[in-house]
Order: sequence, then C-alpha cells, then structure tokens
Amino acid sequence: MVQGVPDVLQELSLAELKERLRPFRGEIKGILTRGQMVAGIGNAYADEILFDAEIYPFKKKKALSDADLDRLRASMPEVIRKATEVVRERTGDRIHQKIRDFLRVHRRGGEPCPVCGTRITEVTANRRITSYCRTCQPGMLIGN
Repeated sequence: MVQGVPDVLQELSLAELKERLRPFRGEIKGILTRGQMVAGIGNAYADEILFDAEIYPFKKKKALSDADLDRLRASMPEVIRKATEVVRERTGDRIHQKIRDFLRVHRRGGEPCPVCGTRITEVTANRRITSYCRTCQPGMLIGN
C-alpha cells in the first residue's frame, strides 16, 4: 500500500470516496489507474470496475453524480475480490501467470457485451487500451 492511500479492497463510504477524489481532475479511468486515489487498480481492472459500475471511462470526475460514485465505491472492491478468487483458483502456485480471459470487457473489442450484446468498443491512447460498452456505459468523448 502506498503511504496514506487506501487499498482497493478497503471499503470506502461515499463521503470518503468524494474526499479521496477531491484533488483530482480529468477522466475517471485515468484517476483510478494513477494509484494515488486508491492503490491496486491497473488498466485492465479499471475497465472492469467501470463496466460493473456502468460508468463511461472518459467521463470527467466533475460530471460524476452521487449515484455514479456510489456504484463506483461498491464496484472497486467487489470486482477485485471476484478477480482474486478466479486467479487464485486457476493459477495455484504459478503466481506470476497473468490470467485475463475471464474479464468481461477488457481486451474484448468487437465481441458482444456480456450484458446487452452490443459490440465492445476498444480505444487505444498513449499505449493504453480502454475497453467499454457504449450501451451499458453511455457517454461521449466531448463534453461529458
């Protein structure tokens, strides 16, 4: 854990999440992956958390409603707990093996969304892939 930064598995209240987000600007996915708001969320799991929370990854922090934040707050530890269970079960002692085939949206561009069937969109910017469902995570690149 980074000094003073809660781990992703730590349950945060809505007020705590708002306070953690307060110093940050920009898009929510970028904020999640910096490791300064909450530790332990990489690129792939940011996609999964935002999909679970039904939040557009390019949505600006200032545009997030309390309902968005409450879903985000609940999704962060839940998605990581579920992923940890799958990875532990499937890797055993091979702890350095990356298993990602169970992820619902990350790196699944062009495949049907597991919830609605819309094709998963994949955007690459600065060598980082962002995968999301335009139906389950509505938003626009400009003005959100």
